[in-house]
Amino acid sequence: MKSKIEVLYKNQDILAINKMIHEDNSLEPEYVFEKLNRNIEISLKNNNDKDLADTYIVLGNFWHQQANKLKAFENYLQAETISRRINEKKLLATALMNKSTLLDDKQEKIQTLQEASEIFSEKKDTVNLIKSYLNTGVIYSQLYEEADDSVYRLSQINNFKKLGFEFYSKAEKLNQKIGNKELEGVLFIYYGEWYKHERQFDKAIESFQKAQKVLTETKHTKAQTYCFLMLAKIAFEMKEFNQTHTLLKQAEQLAEKYKFNDYLVRIYDEYVKLYTEQNDLNKALLYSKLYADKSIELAEQSNDNKMQILSLEKNIAENQLQLNEYESDSKMNRFLLIVSFLIAVFIGGISYLIIKNNRRKIDSIEQNKIITELEKSAIEIELKNQLLEEELLKEKVKYSQNNLITFANQVTKIDTFLDDLKTEMKGNLTTVEKQEKINDLKISFAEVLNNQNELKQINSLSSELNQEFFFHIRKNYPAITKEDEQLLSYLILNLSNKEISKKLNISIKSLYTKRYRLRKKLNLEENEKLLDFYKKVVDEFVA
Repeated sequence: MKSKIEVLYKNQDILAINKMIHEDNSLEPEYVFEKLNRNIEISLKNNNDKDLADTYIVLGNFWHQQANKLKAFENYLQAETISRRINEKKLLATALMNKSTLLDDKQEKIQTLQEASEIFSEKKDTVNLIKSYLNTGVIYSQLYEEADDSVYRLSQINNFKKLGFEFYSKAEKLNQKIGNKELEGVLFIYYGEWYKHERQFDKAIESFQKAQKVLTETKHTKAQTYCFLMLAKIAFEMKEFNQTHTLLKQAEQLAEKYKFNDYLVRIYDEYVKLYTEQNDLNKALLYSKLYADKSIELAEQSNDNKMQILSLEKNIAENQLQLNEYESDSKMNRFLLIVSFLIAVFIGGISYLIIKNNRRKIDSIEQNKIITELEKSAIEIELKNQLLEEELLKEKVKYSQNNLITFANQVTKIDTFLDDLKTEMKGNLTTVEKQEKINDLKISFAEVLNNQNELKQINSLSSELNQEFFFHIRKNYPAITKEDEQLLSYLILNLSNKEISKKLNISIKSLYTKRYRLRKKLNLEENEKLLDFYKKVVDEFVA
């Protein structure tokens, strides 16, 4: 396979290389990543937008497989933007379909998939049309499983189930005509999930085993890993613990080899449940730690706020492109009008003087109308662009501020959790009591994990939010030292005197002295609060 790819590089056949990489799931992640980046460089160098958009889609698929939602979303957006610009509809539909899997809002997912399905149907792209139907069926299945009867009527909930099976049936009928093995395997998986939800375990096991057999032939390793995981979950529910362990081991080996981090998190969680059930507390704690570390890593790679910001930036870029087109059209029209005017003058020189003057007046009125309309359209686009930029700025500031506000609380929660863990595990407890404590601590630990991503990003966020503030301080208050800046950053975070003195390793009395000197250097009035001073400076930058 690799030698064939190198032969294709000699002809710079980027589309063929992308297709081989996409279809062969057995290639090492490092190799795939290196080749796709090489394809982007070649496409940019050759100014080939079609190759570039196709490569961004395959690179998005790569990051999706590695469970890095943010990078996957960014690459799908790049592909969507380029495809719209060059009017490559099949690439556009593929980018939309893949992007839909990363969206949170299920109605938005359905609308995005509907747009993609219409293009696939128009272009007679049956394989991708089947995929879009399958994805739509999955969304309706999720709506059915998650539906709350306090929100939806019973008729609506039953309709979700009906629509889910309708889209699966559409996909199945189309695939019977083309006989695509990979899609056949995916269909078995979706039916297996449904049977598992309905607790028809025999049918679910049969469906997942059929899927494994088909997917082994197509070398679809991630789907194989998922089948092992689902079979392990069913075995656990049936109290077949030895079988559960065997299946989890097979899933873990595949996930580690191909770096399927999203599946590793789920596998580690199943190990914790298994060893807790078997009273093996040491292994349960070991996999709890692995679960925690991998969850934090995934949280850093998947951030819904950042994806929203990327969408806003894409909208701004598209509006800027439209504005440039208006400006270009305006220049061309001005040129044509000048040429028309010269022709009119030439004709007027031959014609009677009165007729010439009247024609000049008519030309002048027509010129003003066209120019006014073009300028009006350009102004409307500029205003729309400004509103999008303001919305983007607000989203970024809101995202940063929310993370900063929760920082102090998260540190306290983690310290408390660690103290509890240490105390509980030192106690003389029976096996049953230890099991109960493990379950309680798991719940507490899961709550803390929800905010670990914010802790990992806190330094960079703080720097981003306050960069202009500290630049202002250094420029206008040269007496401020690095130590003063450190104290100032703690005060901005609204930490207590006790917390600050502990971080600076000084007494409360020394802290009061440092605060007094800092206020002097900043020329603050006696009744002026430092946080009010900070807010005033930051508000000036935002304004």
